[in-house]
Amino acid sequence: MHTKIISSFLIFFLFTVPAFAAAPKVGDVAPDFSLSTIDGKNISLENLKGKVVLLGMFHICVPCRQQALEFNKVLKELKNPDFVVLGVNTAGDSSKDVQEYLNDFPEPVGFPYLLDPDRSMNKAYIQRDMPTVLIIGRDGKLLARTPWVSADQLIPYLKKLL
Repeated sequence: MHTKIISSFLIFFLFTVPAFAAAPKVGDVAPDFSLSTIDGKNISLENLKGKVVLLGMFHICVPCRQQALEFNKVLKELKNPDFVVLGVNTAGDSSKDVQEYLNDFPEPVGFPYLLDPDRSMNKAYIQRDMPTVLIIGRDGKLLARTPWVSADQLIPYLKKLL
């Protein structure tokens, strides 16, 4: 019995750890993506080079709504043409479901909200936390990766980059 448990653990460990190990780390070039906003506009990371990108990987959930509202606070504080904020629904939810979710927010999101219907971004970035917050530098490298973070923490960090 003990041997079966150890064998099962080893099989699980061998097949899951490599997937997690492949997640982009701070200092790595951020994987490119090209996704559409809810209103059909295409946005790619490649076209944002030269800008600092604050990116939220979201699902339809309360913590993700709270993070999106924190992003709104950041946008109100940091008005800079070299700064972009994006939200991405990485769960593959339909445009209709995401729009209904956003309509329930106490205020509209002030940034483009992208759809990832085939979950390609979720797979490329190996999303583990809900939400996941990424900061991508002007050179396309990942500068930060964290779960939920307040505007009070984000603003000073981002000001140094701008």
